[in-house]
Amino acid sequence: MTDLIDHMLAYYIAGQASELTVAPRFYPYGELQLIFEDKVSVAVRKFGPKVRKHAKEAGKTFIDRMLETGAWSTTEGEYGGSMHQFQADRYRAVIREEQDSNPIILKAKAEGPDYWDKAFGELVA
Repeated sequence: MTDLIDHMLAYYIAGQASELTVAPRFYPYGELQLIFEDKVSVAVRKFGPKVRKHAKEAGKTFIDRMLETGAWSTTEGEYGGSMHQFQADRYRAVIREEQDSNPIILKAKAEGPDYWDKAFGELVA
């Protein structure tokens, strides 16, 4: 993973990810990729198109991490393929853990709100 993707994920997790609510149904992986590509893209839009163009990779990385940690359950579909369901309590715990331990988020908290603009500016310069 690149520094830019790491920062995009950290920025999303530090902010908008904690506000996520999801309908309690099963989703195919491809739909989750599209949903989180869009969510990350919206979250980082203020940093410009050079950052936003990496939203697909960042969204995929985010959903993969959520699946690995159990924030989304996985079940085999009746006709094949995996389906995933949001696990609200586990998701909130994973996001809190990440907010409390991610070195990029911790650095941003220590340096203040200007950190993100400076970091993204340097990463896409």
